[in-house]
Amino acid sequence: MAKWLVVSKDNGDTKMLLPISRAAIELGHKVRIMAEGVGVLYYKTAGIKPYFSDNNADPDPKTSFDAEALLEDVNPQVVLVGFPGPTNLSRTIALAANKMGIPVVGVEDYWGGAKRNPEIKCALVLTIDEYSAEIARGCVGAEARVAVIGNHAIPGPEYKSPEAVLIGIKELRTQFEEIFVYGGGGALHTTEELKLLVPSLQKTHGNWCLIPRYHPNEKKKTAEEIGNKRIFVEVWDEILLPLDNRVRRLDAGNSDDMAVVCDAYFSSIGSSMNTAISCGKPTVAVVTPVMTDVLRTARLEAIPAVSLGGAKTLTEVMDIRPLLVRPDQAIMEKFRPLDAKLAVREIENFLANFKAQ
Repeated sequence: MAKWLVVSKDNGDTKMLLPISRAAIELGHKVRIMAEGVGVLYYKTAGIKPYFSDNNADPDPKTSFDAEALLEDVNPQVVLVGFPGPTNLSRTIALAANKMGIPVVGVEDYWGGAKRNPEIKCALVLTIDEYSAEIARGCVGAEARVAVIGNHAIPGPEYKSPEAVLIGIKELRTQFEEIFVYGGGGALHTTEELKLLVPSLQKTHGNWCLIPRYHPNEKKKTAEEIGNKRIFVEVWDEILLPLDNRVRRLDAGNSDDMAVVCDAYFSSIGSSMNTAISCGKPTVAVVTPVMTDVLRTARLEAIPAVSLGGAKTLTEVMDIRPLLVRPDQAIMEKFRPLDAKLAVREIENFLANFKAQ
């Protein structure tokens, strides 16, 4: 059995790394975990005690120490990192491991993670689907292996919707025939998306409601980048006012849980779009001119959910009813749930070959 060091930070990378760590521990590997940011709570909730964790759930921690000294002390045979944004310990530990000749396994929770972190030299990249694998192969070089292990955002057979979500949705269905969900992301593009989505929904017939879900790291930020002194959640709530009582709040669960039970899901590049598509829900990418910059920052050429054929696009104010098309079975099957045991096998096979070199 091998000694692993796993570094987690954000919601997405932890949702991949925690199940993989648990599976590795169950199979007898000695796994030490470094958790920071919102990742800390995930491990605490799962009953897994990290080797190191920071003292709070700051989404942008500045934890810092001598990474090489830590690696000498832990002496891992492999280091697993995600690609959170902004990155911190994941990058620091990975670069130190590169310098010391310790193999680094990069675990993507979204398309293009390795592409956005070219300074990290991964010997193995574990990623979510074949589309993402092609992107990874194009940036890590022929010497690195790339393997598909599935997507944390896709509900597997063990998934159960939180009771609070089911109760809330049941109550809404006594008043509305359709429940739409909007999943926000970065502050600036969420603002522009809502400006497009709201007038479009005003043109859309039917007895529907909209549940807005804002990114927890973005909603409390001061809206200085759009010249506003309020926090973004106040700006966004104001944009939604024309929809009046069709806007309903349900803060139970997370955006993935909402995507499982809704009748249509709206976002732009959020990972919960994959959840909705895999469950056969009509999914719409709300695309504004700001998205050009978002894709450039993410180093993506297109919105993945659209490229995979799972989402329609809203680019101008219109009745959205024609866009509410369910993905067919062939498209749904492109979205696979995370197989943590497969991930462990991939790492075990990689280490066996690495030792033999």
